[in-house]
Amino acid sequence: MLLVMLGPFRVHDDGGEPVELGGNRVRTLLARLALDLNHSVPVRTLIDDLWTDAVPGDATNALHTLVARTRRALRATTGLRLSSEGLGYALRADPDRVDLHRFERLVASGRGALRRNLPAEAAEDLRAALELWRGDPLIDFRDLPFAEATVPRLERLGRAALTERIEAELRLGDHAGLIEELALLTARHPLDESLAELRFRALRAAGRRAEAVSAYEQLRDRLVERLGTEPGDRLREMRLALPREGSDDAATASGTAPVTSAKAPATSGTAGVVERDPPDDDPGAGGGTAPNGAALPRRLSGFVGREPELERLDHALRDARLVTLFGPGGSGKTRLSIESASRITALRVLFVELAPVRDDQELAAAVLTGLGVREAPRLNHGRPGDPLSGLVETLGSEPTLLILDNCEHLVTRAAELTERLLTLVAELRILATSREPLALPGEKLFPVGPLEVPDNVEAAAASPAVRLFVQRAAAARHDFELTAANTADVMEICRELDGMPLAIELAAARVRSMSPRMLAERLDDRFRLLTRGNRAAMSRHRTLRAVVEWSWELLTESERTLARRMSVFAGSARAESVAEVCSGAGPVAADVDELLSDLVDKSLVEAVDQGTVMRYRMLETVRAFCSEQLAAADEVEALGRRHAEHFLAFAETAAPRIHSREQLTWLARLDVEHDNTMRASHWALENSDADIGIRLAAALNWYWSMTMRHTELAERMRDVAALSGPAPAASRAVVELVSRLYEDSYGWSERLGAAVEKLRDTGAMSRYVYLGLLEPMIWLLTERLDEMADSLRRAAEHPDPWPRAAAHYGWAILVERRGETGEGEKHAEWAVAAFEAIGDRWGKAQAIGSTADFHSLRGDHESAVERLTESVRVLRELRSTTELVPQLARIGMHRVRMGDLSGARSELDEASRLAGTTPSSHRVVVTYGWMELTRAEGDTESAHRLVRDAEADLVELGSPPHPMMRDLLLSFRIRLSLDEDDAAGARELFGKALDSENPVADRPVSAVLCEQLARLVLVEGAPREAARLLGVAAALQGVLDRGDPDVREMCARLRSELGAEEFDELYASRFDSSSTAARAELRRVLGR
Repeated sequence: MLLVMLGPFRVHDDGGEPVELGGNRVRTLLARLALDLNHSVPVRTLIDDLWTDAVPGDATNALHTLVARTRRALRATTGLRLSSEGLGYALRADPDRVDLHRFERLVASGRGALRRNLPAEAAEDLRAALELWRGDPLIDFRDLPFAEATVPRLERLGRAALTERIEAELRLGDHAGLIEELALLTARHPLDESLAELRFRALRAAGRRAEAVSAYEQLRDRLVERLGTEPGDRLREMRLALPREGSDDAATASGTAPVTSAKAPATSGTAGVVERDPPDDDPGAGGGTAPNGAALPRRLSGFVGREPELERLDHALRDARLVTLFGPGGSGKTRLSIESASRITALRVLFVELAPVRDDQELAAAVLTGLGVREAPRLNHGRPGDPLSGLVETLGSEPTLLILDNCEHLVTRAAELTERLLTLVAELRILATSREPLALPGEKLFPVGPLEVPDNVEAAAASPAVRLFVQRAAAARHDFELTAANTADVMEICRELDGMPLAIELAAARVRSMSPRMLAERLDDRFRLLTRGNRAAMSRHRTLRAVVEWSWELLTESERTLARRMSVFAGSARAESVAEVCSGAGPVAADVDELLSDLVDKSLVEAVDQGTVMRYRMLETVRAFCSEQLAAADEVEALGRRHAEHFLAFAETAAPRIHSREQLTWLARLDVEHDNTMRASHWALENSDADIGIRLAAALNWYWSMTMRHTELAERMRDVAALSGPAPAASRAVVELVSRLYEDSYGWSERLGAAVEKLRDTGAMSRYVYLGLLEPMIWLLTERLDEMADSLRRAAEHPDPWPRAAAHYGWAILVERRGETGEGEKHAEWAVAAFEAIGDRWGKAQAIGSTADFHSLRGDHESAVERLTESVRVLRELRSTTELVPQLARIGMHRVRMGDLSGARSELDEASRLAGTTPSSHRVVVTYGWMELTRAEGDTESAHRLVRDAEADLVELGSPPHPMMRDLLLSFRIRLSLDEDDAAGARELFGKALDSENPVADRPVSAVLCEQLARLVLVEGAPREAARLLGVAAALQGVLDRGDPDVREMCARLRSELGAEEFDELYASRFDSSSTAARAELRRVLGR
């Protein structure tokens, strides 16, 4: 090996001797470049990866110096070459002489052999791969970002190679020889079911069935005890089948070992659950002397998260005499108050719990009792004083912070008492906790909401909500920890419980008997699931239902009516939507604003400020409770219909506006209301309401196609199209057309054609302006170009300007298909201007992209890139990832044509990062861009692999068929064959291309085929035929693709060989440029 990376890093010379590299930075540069062997790595990437601590002032110059040092170090070996390429550097070498790349090749080869059931070949390759593993991969660079990203993948691949090598050897019959190795491996990885299965099979095949059963039961016990789960179906089936396979010693070992579970510790705390010190204990936190019973409660469990809130609360308590922590039940208000107060040393801290205080109790007396003062101090004449005076005397003896916990059920009386105490006791500060503010002058409100829930797995471990779950789960089951296997489930639990601490703790306590996956699956019935709280807690904190019921009982009847009706909304809603959907019997529209404010104050509803408008939402747990109340009031059907009708009206209002100058505003509104419109659609499906379901889908079709995965859109449209019942004919025609578009069965084109005919006959274009583009594009898909032209003429005469602009864009596509590139470019430019005038950014971006293609055909790549860059800028304003991906890929392809390979890689990198959330068709476009780049770099092996990837994506796409892309991939394979001097292979692929029927894309694809056939016959010594074929290509698409480097090179060579005059004569020879004639010409040249 020239370069060793699977273990301590080494470089060897041609004779196998170690090369002295002279410094860690040189080693690091070589390692980084070796990861992308034979590919250019941009300068900026190298600087970021090599100098992670302190980047030098002139980083580019420092890198150049390092490269020079590295080249000097490599003089001893001719097999490694460090070259400058584009805007970066590449390490060039035979991949088989770099252990990491040889390892990956051998593993891929071994796996392929195993899939083809060639176990001997597979075992040989996999053994050879594993022998390369001489230590931890990239061990010398483990702390660097590029290694952190690569090492886990290599370790997984090494593990897979090991298990598949064992699989291959098992198939070869080496059962007994593997048993000892598998025993060691399963001991090292006791929860790995794949290794356990291999061991089970080896023992069974060796006739040691009792040991196989014992190994299975041991695995089962470990899984149950540590993960709360059983072995997988496959392994269980093997175990169950074992007694039926024979009657040896295993027959008596078919019993099941008893299941054991970890015992919970004696105490496990919950947020807001506290334990008081006995009266004779040290009062705990705070300065001064506390009355008996007023000590700050002791904390039974660690405090998790809320660090920023603690700091802000400290400032608030210094700045204001009255601070109120308010928020929904179970949000951790009590615990936060205790944690904050425990840090205070300058004041005496007193704590009084008001939850047990009844409505008929005198509050001042109850607070005195809570402070441990049995009666008010006596006055001068020996008579007992009134409770308020006693409180004033008790609290005024020294500077004090008084915590009044849980004021919500006594909020008016608590506010009155607080105001009197702050007025009468100069050195008193009060920290109140409540589900609604006290509403006093000078009150500093401190909202306490949910804990932060992570957006992605990488952020999970640092998330306060996840940390709380893990800490409390570990208290319930000592061996619980966050792992790669359970992180997503823990995140789902925290998200479903809104990040509310008490709910999370109640859920975490259930890990004694349930895995996180089981918990997550059962949260739809959260009130039944989360019923086992800490017995030391007050009754209202022992179950999730009790937490919400406590708040519910404090509402007026009108507030309860509005709260239960608001549960019909998904996500959040505007006040006007709440008023329209929820008013009626009970609250009327005029009362809704006031009632909403009351529900916000009482922490049943959250107000979310979105700049110019306020929206209102319920936490999911509150929504679930209120949904039960809605069902109990027998209002589910009526409110569901009101909600669906309201958002149908909203969708039909929004639909035309997303094609106007108000586009961004209305797209943003549709984004915000997405959950509500989807709920309305679900309601229509569940209640078989064809009118609402079909009209809603037709109105939102364009928006959904811009924002939704195409598989989701197809499924939604199919479901809606199946609704029977009265609905507008135009709306139903739209839904049926779109549902047909995504079918995947024989006769698709005929059914789609029938659907678009029906659509045309209903005059739907007059109602849905987006049909000015969709309808002609469907005609194009169904190969009916005359109908497409007729549709475009109707769009051009539409009273709305959007279909008229779309008509220009459609004409540009149609006439380009006919080979009229000059006319096509004019229409594309007109479309840009028309969409610009309307204010539709989507249409403008698409039309700009169309003009770029015409610039590229002329060889003006700089203008093409400039136009596409403008298109990307416009799409970024729309935040449309779906449309952004293909445009970025196209920029990358144009940069390849310009020779800017580094710039192409940058564009394609971004397109690849975004492509995971876009349709498969867009991923094919991105892959095609990488195909162009790897071919330009001379990496034909990667180019072949990428073609296979693109073909697999096309298979995944199913319908609608993509014949043009399929034929373009065939054409690319021909280019690769010609690059590799494989004329016979190219001829075979030409045959496949000619056998495919694709009249729609026939002209542009046939032109590309003519260009490639010209390359073939030129190689075979027929320059005149090559010149004639280039003329055919030009006739087919109206102009020769002078942007293609292959075409430019051929033209130059032919002019040189034939002379300019003869070349021009052959190139310009008359040719019938119809699709049929093009196919006939190709067949003639190929002799078919």
